[in-house]
Amino acid sequence: MISIARPLVGEEEKQAVLAVLDSGMLAQGPGVRAFEEAFAEMCGVEHAVATSSGTTALHVALLAHGIGPGDEVITSPFTFIASANSILYTGARPVFVDIDPETFNVNPSLIEAAITANTKAIMPVHLFGLSCDMAPIMTLAARHD
Repeated sequence: MISIARPLVGEEEKQAVLAVLDSGMLAQGPGVRAFEEAFAEMCGVEHAVATSSGTTALHVALLAHGIGPGDEVITSPFTFIASANSILYTGARPVFVDIDPETFNVNPSLIEAAITANTKAIMPVHLFGLSCDMAPIMTLAARHD
């Protein structure tokens, strides 16, 4: 296996994990509720839902936005398989737009050519600690909303 990044786990994180394990409540316990409340507050939204994986989180987000059969979702081909799988799980079709070789993120200048009448979402992927250039993506999405 090629190690891309070594996890940094400090004493505080270890103690938090032990507290959950010792509680006997691995799911739906007070730690999950506290996390959901703190995350919702940080995001400035009324609700947040913890999921079992990033794949599940993407799938639920797509369903919440009404993505389904016959729809297309633009995303990056250079990412973990969860990006494409979450789109496929809804019955929609992933449409891959090439990446910028400098950032490894989806190239905003190539997105517009991939938009069709069936495009319902753009799902950019932030990779290797580099955020996508969201300003042109958001402008493009607003124009096609």
